[in-house]
Amino acid sequence: MSESRLGVVEREALERARLGEIARRRVAFARLEQVAELEALGVAERSGDRTTARLLQEMWQLAPFVAKRLVAEAADLCPRTSIAGEELPARLPCTSAVSAAGEIGEAHISIIRKTMARLDRVESLPVAEWEAAERTLAQEATVCGPRGLQAVADRLLAHLDPDGEEPPEEDAGRDDELLIVRRKNGTILYRGRMSDPVDGEAFLEVIDDLSAPSGPDDQRELKRRRADGLKDLVEDARGPHGVAADARRDSATEAEDGTGAEDAWVPAPRRFNAGDQASRRTDRPGRALLTITMDHRWLSRALADHGGYGLLDSGARVHPGTLRRWACDAEIVPMVLGSRSEPLDVGRGQRTASDAIRRALNVRDGGCAFPGCSRRPRRCQAHHVDHWLDGGDTALDNMCLLCRFHHQLIHHSHWSVQIIDGRPWFTPPEFIDPERQPRPGGRPRVPL
Repeated sequence: MSESRLGVVEREALERARLGEIARRRVAFARLEQVAELEALGVAERSGDRTTARLLQEMWQLAPFVAKRLVAEAADLCPRTSIAGEELPARLPCTSAVSAAGEIGEAHISIIRKTMARLDRVESLPVAEWEAAERTLAQEATVCGPRGLQAVADRLLAHLDPDGEEPPEEDAGRDDELLIVRRKNGTILYRGRMSDPVDGEAFLEVIDDLSAPSGPDDQRELKRRRADGLKDLVEDARGPHGVAADARRDSATEAEDGTGAEDAWVPAPRRFNAGDQASRRTDRPGRALLTITMDHRWLSRALADHGGYGLLDSGARVHPGTLRRWACDAEIVPMVLGSRSEPLDVGRGQRTASDAIRRALNVRDGGCAFPGCSRRPRRCQAHHVDHWLDGGDTALDNMCLLCRFHHQLIHHSHWSVQIIDGRPWFTPPEFIDPERQPRPGGRPRVPL
């Protein structure tokens, strides 16, 4: 959207919409205050409804889960009264303040409450750090959408509860399944699950590559492109050098030998005809490029046999045993993070500097750096903050990752981006934010 194309009428409509949303959020908080008052006075017990949630269901004709949510939100965001009658602040005071001002919505509140509930279960977490986490989430919620805030919350949890739930290693794929139904008209319906995050990462990487638009005129929806990409994958597997052809050759060899997999104590080695060497590709799949990201303190602990996990591009943590298994046939690119989660050292599988810069951008930005965007690194382009034609350097402190849409937005609209303290910050146009307050982008940071 170009700001220069907006007339007075359009600007007034935008301003009414912005103020209207703030007003609706303030009304929503006032509703929570009413719920808190009903709870404090014990109205439900006196009316025979037993609980405030039950009272709200009858009075406001709400679904049970909505009524329970309102009661729980009121308990977290509204001032309390102690047993002695003393007035106490809200359990989440910073979130309460920005909610009362209409700066955050229901989705923000839900993310903050879930995150703080998780931190409640972290043993020996100092109160000061708990309070700092709630303050950080409330501040970020005023400048981020729900997706961006969720990324901040995930980062906070990874810092304050680094152990978390241990990623699976032993028999990680035991729950994997692929259910296929063939209809009478030949249509195929399928549904599946992959439990191992490494397998899931590899699957998404292939499907994303195969489902990329064929060009600017490709009008297919993403779901259609993914289906067509899966068809291409099957077609390649059925080709003369695909895995399906390999399986057929192996079955034919077993039939000739009069042996079967069920009777064999040790699988027979795969036959290889040297005469076919020139006409067929290598049986060995392409080597994976495995980038292992680990905080330098975790790395030190891992060396001392005290644990630590690897991190995939998607943010999923992986058990060190899984990394060792995948690293048996992979190019290893070490990536060590410093005290501000900035890349200190980037190993290179090749000598070209652009590969190292791209890997560093992947780690620093975690995908499209635009606030709230969740595009993964492999779907993004490297953007020069100061354009290369204008003398800008091709360097980490002058670049950020942007998906195709936001790359065009930065180049052709009144949004601007700059790197501040090693992190991209985006300034919206005046019609979105009259004060033009910069918004943090990229992978969220927490103090380490």
